[in-house]
Order: sequence, then structure tokens, then C-alpha cells
Amino acid sequence: MENESIHGLRLDQLADVFSIGVDDPDPVGGNDEGMAGLLREQLSCVLPRGSLLFDALVMMMGRLGCDVQSLAGRSLLEVLLSPQSDLGLLQAIKDCSKKMSFSLDSKMEAALATTIYYAALASALVHHDRKITQYSYDALDRSFTTFAAKKWIAPELAALFLRAGGICRDKRGADESQSSSPTQ
Repeated sequence: MENESIHGLRLDQLADVFSIGVDDPDPVGGNDEGMAGLLREQLSCVLPRGSLLFDALVMMMGRLGCDVQSLAGRSLLEVLLSPQSDLGLLQAIKDCSKKMSFSLDSKMEAALATTIYYAALASALVHHDRKITQYSYDALDRSFTTFAAKKWIAPELAALFLRAGGICRDKRGADESQSSSPTQ
């Protein structure tokens, strides 16, 4: 499993990407305040140009045909909240977060990776009107509502989750009305 890669990065390299800004890689306690602080650190960290991690992400994004400028000098939170963020970058964040959530030993770090995964899904839906997962709109709405209600979620992410949940309800309603309309 150590040799597996996603977008040209090994799992240990992906772990480095998602541990940026985290001083304690295995925080103790699991309380709301601790998780809120961990999430805030992760979301606010900016990758400096020329760092190994920045270069690795640029390489990964280039392979996907993503707009590399959408990452330069910006925090993860800025990328997730910006309508100008490249859809390919959001897809890469989603894919990396998903992989990480299954491979981390710390429950808090796995929860953090899962939160970022759903934030990338929400961002794609809100800013690009694209669903970048196979989950149904109903399942996404439930997940977004659950995340928005967590005490440790950053307020900006809670707002993003609430907007995405509203879009899911609208899409689900549109799908239901189309399927229930009589056919000729």
C-alpha cells in the first residue's frame, strides 16, 4: 500500500499535504475546541511557492489540466470559498481528502480529511453547479446539513455547507417533479 499513488503522489506525500499547519499530528482529546482549532489551522495555511508540497500540487494539477494559478498564495479555505477556483483543483482536493480519510490512524485527522472532502463537494456544487461525486442529492443534503451543524466547523464552511444543502434540495425537488410528471 505504501507504493500506491494518486495524481503522482505517494500516500506519505499526501499525508504531508494534509498535515500542513498541524503542529500536533495526533491531537489528544477529540473535543470540539480542539477539532475547531485543528480545522482552522488546516484551512488557513498558505502553501509558499517553491516548497516541495506546492511543487507537488502544481505537478498534480498540471496533469489534470487544472488552473495552477488558482492555488498560488491562497489558503485552502480561500480555494474552497472562491467561485474562481478551478473545478479540477476541487476534484483533486476531493480525491486526495477521500484517500487520506481512509488511511489516517487519528480519528480527528480522518474527520478533518472527511470535512475537507465534503467541503470540496460543496464548493463544486455552489460555485460550478457540478456534482463531483456519485452520492445522491439526498445523501449530500444530509451530509452537508450534518457538517453545518457541527460546533467545530468554521463559520465560513458552515455557510458553504448550508448553501450546498439548499442546492441539493432544489435539485432533488426538480428530479422528483420530472419523474412524477405524466409522460405522453
